[in-house]
Amino acid sequence: MARIDESGAASGPPAKARAKKTRPARRRSAAPPSAPEPTDPAGSAADGGPNPGTRTARPIARLDFVFDRAAPGPDGDTVAKDISCVTLAGRTIFCSCDEAATVERLVIDEAGQVAGDHARFHLGEIFDLPGGPHGEMDIEGLAVADGYLWICGSQALKRRKLKSEAAETGLDPLGAVRWDENRAFFGRVPLRDLGGGLFEPVALDEGGNPGEAPARRAAMLPMRPGRTAKRSRLRRLLSRDPLIHPFRRLAAKENGIDVEGLAVEGDTVLLGLRGPVIGGHAMIARLRVTETRSGRLKLRRLSNGRRLALHALDLDGQGVRDLWWQDGRLVVLSGPATDLEALQAAWLVEPFDADKPFYGGDDRRAILHLPVVNGADHAEGIALLRLADARRLLVVYDSPHPDRLSLADNRLSCDAFAHE
Repeated sequence: MARIDESGAASGPPAKARAKKTRPARRRSAAPPSAPEPTDPAGSAADGGPNPGTRTARPIARLDFVFDRAAPGPDGDTVAKDISCVTLAGRTIFCSCDEAATVERLVIDEAGQVAGDHARFHLGEIFDLPGGPHGEMDIEGLAVADGYLWICGSQALKRRKLKSEAAETGLDPLGAVRWDENRAFFGRVPLRDLGGGLFEPVALDEGGNPGEAPARRAAMLPMRPGRTAKRSRLRRLLSRDPLIHPFRRLAAKENGIDVEGLAVEGDTVLLGLRGPVIGGHAMIARLRVTETRSGRLKLRRLSNGRRLALHALDLDGQGVRDLWWQDGRLVVLSGPATDLEALQAAWLVEPFDADKPFYGGDDRRAILHLPVVNGADHAEGIALLRLADARRLLVVYDSPHPDRLSLADNRLSCDAFAHE
């Protein structure tokens, strides 16, 4: 594939407590829900239907992702253990591993039960990445809109982890907060339509009749080499917002800036922030993005004269883990801003109004309360799965429970929930 550099050139109130003491709730089993049982087609609180209230939803089906054993993750282990985001186009699933600089493509079979035919696309073969073609991008946002696959890095700082030799080295490594240049990535690549609901990302798409329609090309926000996060145009824009500014030096998963959701309609881009959660409210950043004649992406001014607008959502104190936006319906996957094992849910905002700065009360409602499994099944991605007879909400998990994994054939079982 041709490489594209930044110039674009090729190279409600709580119920009152009862006076009578009640026994504490029993802790959930560490295992994920077993194979789904038959459910009411209308959906109920218990089966993952549209009105689950505060009860935990149960998947009504599973979709297995099968990855090529010849394409392991960056640490040599299976990529199935580290899926950070997901989106769909037709029968095509795109997902990514946050420690890599690649996008993984899978194709759903006619039965809607298995997604295979794994192919890997190296973004370093399309874009000139300042941290190198294989440097970690921490891709946490994928979206499909108008024939493009949009991709966003987390824009997040990261703290070094303590390793087993901490007894000898002390806690000094824990004080280091670092910036990886490739995490600043924000761009898009054209999707070539291969027919039958199958798409592939390409650097340049001239269409079926070259010369009759403008060619579509891969493009990104300019990225500048440098070991400082100030070099990231998008992160700098977020940091300058007066609400987010106090959190700019905090690392990811410590309520620092951390983009984990991406949704696009037309030239409007929504970025869901895992952090910071401010005053108990999750934040979504809204941008307007266009492509210049030279082939670069550019942030345009909004109606308020600025290049960024924030929307606050009451998600019960959780941050955003992913977004799905279509025809005015915005689905928000939420989870803890930190590394806590805590509530995770999906919310519906309908309609999403760009002129409305705050969503709370009846403006949003929980449509799924996902199981909490100690040390596993951290919900990271959500997308709308269209089957022949129904629509489902597909949820993928990072650190999946062993019951979801079959290492013999690199198979990961993902959940499908009923959707109104």
